[in-house]
Amino acid sequence: MSSTLKSKLVGLALAICLIFFGVEKSYSYIIFIFVMLSIGIPHGSIDHIIAFLNPAARRFKNKFTFYLVYLSLIVLNIFFWVISPFLGLFIFLIISCYHFGETQVIGYHHTNNRALNFVVGANLLLSLFLNNIFELQDILYIIPEFSNLDLTTYSHVFFLLISIVILMISILNFKIERKVPLYAEMTIIYFIFYHTDLLTSFALYFGFCHSLPMLVLEFKEFKNDTFTKFYIKTLPFTLLSVIFGFILYIFNNELLSSDNLILFVFIVISSLTLPHVFIMNDFVKDK
Repeated sequence: MSSTLKSKLVGLALAICLIFFGVEKSYSYIIFIFVMLSIGIPHGSIDHIIAFLNPAARRFKNKFTFYLVYLSLIVLNIFFWVISPFLGLFIFLIISCYHFGETQVIGYHHTNNRALNFVVGANLLLSLFLNNIFELQDILYIIPEFSNLDLTTYSHVFFLLISIVILMISILNFKIERKVPLYAEMTIIYFIFYHTDLLTSFALYFGFCHSLPMLVLEFKEFKNDTFTKFYIKTLPFTLLSVIFGFILYIFNNELLSSDNLILFVFIVISSLTLPHVFIMNDFVKDK
């Protein structure tokens, strides 16, 4: 059994426990914060090392260029959110669709089919949003066209089935090496989205189906390190990311000063995700 599969099984076991015993909303915040700090942010906290591991796929000539581009993309993303929340959200969704799909197909198919990567990631986000649409409306109150929609006739079961049908049609359209296991895993993820709230759903998927498997793959590149030594290398930039979020929260504008902390956290996540996607795109080329 591969290490990445083991990490996903840990997430599945946790999901079953949460669904069986039920989770109060207050615990959802705790689960979300814990997963983000322990797995989510750390998996991107060694981008400055990963970017220089593969000379054939290297985008940067030196560390100065790397940090200049990396930080510029973070600032640019925040700027997009400030001038237009819709534009910020749109960029985040497009980037996330491709990035989540690209890492999701690892172990089932090669990652160089960009259309497949985008479709798989879009299916995941579609299911996450459809199964938690009312919570999403509350979070995205800054986009009135969406938050004011009347969804009183909305049926979770109907849209769960819709998202699975869309998944089946789209995946069958591609010649995937291990189609059935990929379809099975994503169907399980969809049912987790159906049974848990938005924060818990995102934490379980992002933590155990995305971040932890990538963390394991990154660890394998550090052949002379124990996992403890490797994980310690993620801590400095994990801490800097938290400080970045804290500073942004203090010196914010009207958008970021809202009392909707979840929206603020997702803005921070999207800002860190934008440059991370390009690093991971190079890293997973031969995976």
